[in-house]
Amino acid sequence: MYKRFFILISLFFLCQGCRLFRSSLHTFHETNESAHFNKKEIDQLFKKGFSYLGVPYRLGGTDSNGLDCSGLLFTMYESSFFQIPRTTSQQLEFGLPVSIDQIQLGDWVFFSNQLGMINHVGIVSSIKKDSILFLHASTSMGVREDELMRGYWYNSFVKVIRPFKQIKF
Repeated sequence: MYKRFFILISLFFLCQGCRLFRSSLHTFHETNESAHFNKKEIDQLFKKGFSYLGVPYRLGGTDSNGLDCSGLLFTMYESSFFQIPRTTSQQLEFGLPVSIDQIQLGDWVFFSNQLGMINHVGIVSSIKKDSILFLHASTSMGVREDELMRGYWYNSFVKVIRPFKQIKF
């Protein structure tokens, strides 16, 4: 009787502990719209991002030995003392949707595979009259810039968001 009670109490606290732990690691709070990144902060992010050009793709990677797409963004922001989610699916929800005609430097662009699943993210790095470039970690070519509105990337493009600004404590 006491053994069963002890096990139930232990399971209760274990589940509560897991729930609290998980939420503290993976919950990000929205900030107001005025709390988006300024030009100086964007420049600092890209200084780090462009230092990774040519680094090979590595699933789960977050350093110069290899990066995946969401790891590139995570590392760029972390180096500037900003906190963002780690995975593409979490990053997809960490901002406000933006229409393509309102796109700005630092906005995140998302892409889907042939099955329609969103599985790739990049960050807008250049906007000109007839082109939008984004920085990302390509599975076949590593970290590089590509044109958003042409070819493969245009056909798999899904969404743009303007990420929230959250300072890392």
